[in-house]
Amino acid sequence: MKKSSLILASAGALLLMAGVYLAFFVAPDTVVRIDDRELVQFSQKIFYFHVPVAETSFVFLVLGGLFGAMFLGTRKRSYEQMSYAAVEVGFIFVLLVMITGVLWTRAAWNVWWEWEPRLTTFLVLTLMYSGYFVLRSSVQEESAKARFGAIFSIIAAVNVPLTFVAGRLDSLKPVHPKVFTLQGASMEGPMLAAFLVSMFGMLLFATSLYIMRLDLLRAREDIEYLKEELEVG
Repeated sequence: MKKSSLILASAGALLLMAGVYLAFFVAPDTVVRIDDRELVQFSQKIFYFHVPVAETSFVFLVLGGLFGAMFLGTRKRSYEQMSYAAVEVGFIFVLLVMITGVLWTRAAWNVWWEWEPRLTTFLVLTLMYSGYFVLRSSVQEESAKARFGAIFSIIAAVNVPLTFVAGRLDSLKPVHPKVFTLQGASMEGPMLAAFLVSMFGMLLFATSLYIMRLDLLRAREDIEYLKEELEVG
C-alpha cells in the first residue's frame, strides 16, 4: 500500500468518525408529533451518510466515463485502468447507496421502496453499471474488453447527471431533500458541519480505495508482462 493511500484512508476514517459523532451527538434531532406525542425521528441520521455516499458514487462514476473517453481518444492503457478502477469504486458506493436508501425509505416512509424520481433513476443507474461488469467479464480479448468497457462507461455516466437532476426538479415532485440550492445550503450550524465532515471523509476514503485498486491493476499487468517475457525467453 502506498503511503499516500494510507494517509488518505486514515484521514477519511477520522473524518467519518467525526461525522458520526456530529450526526448523533451534536446535530439536532428531527422531531415529529404523532397523537399529541413528540417522537424523535432517528431515520434522519441516515441522511448524513446516505447523501455523501451517493455524491461520492457520482464523482467516481463520472471520472470513469471521462477516463474512458480519454482512453478511446489516446488508446493509452493507463486511462483504461483509471476508468475501470474509478467505476469499480463508484459501484461499491452505488451498492451502499441502495442499502442505506432502502433503510432510510423504510424508517422514514414505512415502505421498503418508493417509485419516486431519484430512487427510480438510481435503480436504472445500478442496473446499467451491473451490465458494465457483465460485459467486461463476457469479453475475453483484452483490447476488445478495454474498448467496450470504455464505451459503456461513457454511456452509463450520462445517466449520472440525469439521476442528480431527477431529485431536484419540482415538476417531478421529488421527496428527497435538497442539500444545496441556488439560495445556498438548506442546513446550517451543526447539521451542515456534520454533513460536510461526512462528505469530505467519504471522498477521501473513496480516493484511497481508488489509488489502491489502480496500483493493484498496474501491478497485475506488470506481472502478466513479465510472465510473457519469461515464456518467450
